[in-house]
Amino acid sequence: MDINKKNRTELKAYFNVNDIPTEKEFADFIDAGINQAEDNIIKEQGSPLAIQAEGGDVGTQEILDLYTSFGNNNPNWSFNLNPRVKSEDPNSSQSGFNIKDATGESRLFIKSGDGSIGVGTIDPESKLTIRGNNDASLLSVIDTTGQHTKILEITQKEGVSIKGSLNVDGDFTSKNIKAVAANQDLGNDAASDEKVPSQKAVKAYVDTRLPKGLISMWSGIDIPRGWGLCDGTNNTPNLSGKFIVGLDKNKKDYNKIGNTGGAETVKLKEAELPSHTHLDKGHGHSIIDPGHNHNNGSFNRLVTQTGNNTHKGTDSRNDKGKEFDLRNSQIIKENKTGISIVQDKANLEQTGGNMPHENRPPYYVLAYIMKL
Repeated sequence: MDINKKNRTELKAYFNVNDIPTEKEFADFIDAGINQAEDNIIKEQGSPLAIQAEGGDVGTQEILDLYTSFGNNNPNWSFNLNPRVKSEDPNSSQSGFNIKDATGESRLFIKSGDGSIGVGTIDPESKLTIRGNNDASLLSVIDTTGQHTKILEITQKEGVSIKGSLNVDGDFTSKNIKAVAANQDLGNDAASDEKVPSQKAVKAYVDTRLPKGLISMWSGIDIPRGWGLCDGTNNTPNLSGKFIVGLDKNKKDYNKIGNTGGAETVKLKEAELPSHTHLDKGHGHSIIDPGHNHNNGSFNRLVTQTGNNTHKGTDSRNDKGKEFDLRNSQIIKENKTGISIVQDKANLEQTGGNMPHENRPPYYVLAYIMKL
């Protein structure tokens, strides 16, 4: 800043004994002082120093600039009233008191009316609004020791950090809690009711109790998060419509996880039928025939009738057609005759439909799900 003013020693030299100051020297003398009317500074008796801001009612009004050296082009700090949120928009002025640095950035703003404070912003959104970036803490509270240990720190990247205990008198609600105790043993009988385990500790606890690959039966409709339906996808075994058999290293069919087998229906082979006997109670033929002989011992010839009348005197009968033809008679053999029964096996008729049969026990359908 260019200061074309005379210092006190130079001004005093204008008024040496017998010297008559010139008009310019009088002008320098007058300009060297503060004029209450032109410089907007008033100091009345019994009242504090009063400064009137420069500028119109609309837009920023400058009050005071502070320099480490007047040789600098810009002040190190400036006080102003009603700064603009948008420098190019005069209607964006915020009514209040503002302190800005050499870069022109607001460092502290107090809003008129509600007294809201903005740190790093002239547009506070609450009673205290702090605007910053990842380069530094937004807010720090330090102790009184020489180490200046931070008790409370707020950063954009890390959030709120509290060194020490936090006592909350009332309900505590959080969408996400990150605990320091990552190795907290949730399964310990002496687990505390006051400590909050970390997400890692909770996951470790769940994973040890419900490890990845655990298969369970599920009766719900929606598969729970972190689980998958055992349908052959997502690296799950396909257990659709399957029973599960326990691993048995001593049996070929069951000695390896993932073996499959069995059938819903079975058609038995002859070799698979149990040994059995078909019984035929049979039946009996009852015939009473002791046999007989056509030769009674007195007569042994078989004759036929001729159909002619018998000659009278031949016998006591004289009927027509009763004459015997003795010339054509035959001797009756003495062999005995009768009935013989021959035994034979009975044939059983084939039956059955040659169809497979149901091979499943009574069942109830549930879904197999696996921990992913």
